[in-house]
Amino acid sequence: MSDLPSKQFALLAALFGIVGSITLIGSFMINPGPPPGLSPEALVAWAAPREGVILLGGWTQGIGSLLTVLFALALVHAGGDASGFAGTVTKLASATILAVSLIEVTFYLAGAQALATGDKALGITSTQLIKAVQHVFLIAPAVLIPLGIVLARTGVLGPGFVYSAIAIGVTLQVLGIAGLFRPLQNIVDLVLIVQGLWFVSASVAFVVRQRS
Repeated sequence: MSDLPSKQFALLAALFGIVGSITLIGSFMINPGPPPGLSPEALVAWAAPREGVILLGGWTQGIGSLLTVLFALALVHAGGDASGFAGTVTKLASATILAVSLIEVTFYLAGAQALATGDKALGITSTQLIKAVQHVFLIAPAVLIPLGIVLARTGVLGPGFVYSAIAIGVTLQVLGIAGLFRPLQNIVDLVLIVQGLWFVSASVAFVVRQRS
């Protein structure tokens, strides 16, 4: 295990984890998406007055994803396992999740602007693509599974964080399969909130361990 990071590094990494997780959870509240089954006219009527809120929700999702990924990579770096297999998979999963998140944000921005200007075709297409991208999130490797393995190998965080990380990651992967056949987005969102709370708790614990 490499030398422990400086207290300043730990504090900055924890700040990324806390702010990123809170921002990401906030994006779910800001931008819950349109009600299902709306006609094109009703979808335009729903989205037009909410353009600013949808754009803000997309921005917070993108920034929250970036900061959360940075914290995950900081934990890998702190453990000195960046070149190990689990560390490499964590980096791959982090890059994939961030890319998929930004793709979803792109469709939110395109759809909101299109519907606000009356472009029903692009707005409806973007809305449908958002739903497809949400499935891709859970097909991509869950960050917490390899990250949990890294934590188990390096001891950067305690066993409770190791087991809970792997459990949350496995749950998301199972929901990714089940969600292809049944509408489970509400359950997925709840698990993602739990994941966000894990990152907040892990951020606090990371700082405490580096200061002790």
